[in-house]
Amino acid sequence: MNEILTNEEIDTLLQMFRSEGGALEASGEPVAAAAPMPAVADDRVVSPIDLLKPNRVGREQMRGLERYFESASKLLSAVISDKLRLDVRCDCVAVEQLRFGTWLEQLPGPVAFYQLQMQPWTLPVLFTASTSLLYGAVDRILGGSGKVQKVPKDFTAAEHTVAEALVGPCLDRIVESLGEVVKLKWNMQNRFCNPTLAQVLPSQDVVLSVYFQTAGDFLIGDLRLLIPFACIEPLLERFSRDAAAVAAPGALRDVVAATVHEVPVEVAVQLGTSRIRLRQLLALQPGDVVCLDTRFGEPAMVPVQGRPKFTAQLGRIGNRLGAQVVDVMATSA
Repeated sequence: MNEILTNEEIDTLLQMFRSEGGALEASGEPVAAAAPMPAVADDRVVSPIDLLKPNRVGREQMRGLERYFESASKLLSAVISDKLRLDVRCDCVAVEQLRFGTWLEQLPGPVAFYQLQMQPWTLPVLFTASTSLLYGAVDRILGGSGKVQKVPKDFTAAEHTVAEALVGPCLDRIVESLGEVVKLKWNMQNRFCNPTLAQVLPSQDVVLSVYFQTAGDFLIGDLRLLIPFACIEPLLERFSRDAAAVAAPGALRDVVAATVHEVPVEVAVQLGTSRIRLRQLLALQPGDVVCLDTRFGEPAMVPVQGRPKFTAQLGRIGNRLGAQVVDVMATSA
C-alpha cells in the first residue's frame, strides 16, 4: 500500500470528517473526533494572497517619490523635445515597489537596457527604453523623419552611440530632479537588448520601479528606471518631508518674492469705456468721436494683467504722459 495519499484520497477523508464527524485513526489508536466543521459553499470566491509582495515604502514616502519623479517627467519632456525637434510629452505614470524578478517579467516588448552605476550608490541601476522609441529617435537625430517601419531586435554599436545622445541627457535630468535629496553621478557600465543579460540583482530583491510614458506625433514608447530598495532606504525620510505643508505661515514669503520679482506684468491706463453697436463700430471714420462713460476729471482705472487694480490721475512728466496712482481698488474674492 502506498504510504503517501493522493490528493483525491485526502479530499475524500476531509469531506467525510466534516460531514459525519468521524474520527481519523493513526497507528491503530483512535483519535478523538474534533467538532464538525461547517460545510463551505462551492461557489465561494477565493482571493489569492501574495505573501512575498513587498511593502517597504510608506504611503507618505511614496507620495514624496512620486512628486520628485513627476518633476523629472517635465524635465524629460523638455529635453526629448529639444533633442528630437518634436513636441513630445513625457508623463510619470507609475512608481511601484516590487520584486526584481517580477519587474523583469512585466517588461513589455523589446527594450534597450542600460546598466548604470550611480555614485554614491553601490548597487547597479537599470534604465530601459522601448526600442521603437529609441530607434525612431536615432533616425531623427541622424536627420531622418523618425518614422521607422521596421524596428530591429538589437542595436549596432554605432546606433547605441547615437542613442546615447538622447539617453544621456535624460539621465542627467533624472539625476537633477533628485538633487535636493541626494547628489548622484551616473556612469554607464553596459548596454544591451537581450533581457537575459539584465539579471544584475537577485530575483527576490525589492526594487523601486519608475515608469515614464512618452508620446509625440508618431513617437510613442516608455522609459523605465529601476532602483534597488537598498539604495533608496536610507533616503526615505527625506522623501517623506513636505516643506510646503510644515512651513509656518509667511515662512516662504521671501522665497516666493525672489522667484516672482523679475516676472514681467502688463500695466495699462484705461481712460474709460463705451458700449456701441457693431454697425456703429464698422462705420467709424477718422475724426469721429466716441463718448466715454467717464466724466472729465474722474480718476482713470489702471488694470494689471487685465484686472482692475488701481485708480490714477492723468498728468504729464516732461514731454510724456503719465498717471499718478491715487488709490488701490478692493479686490473681490
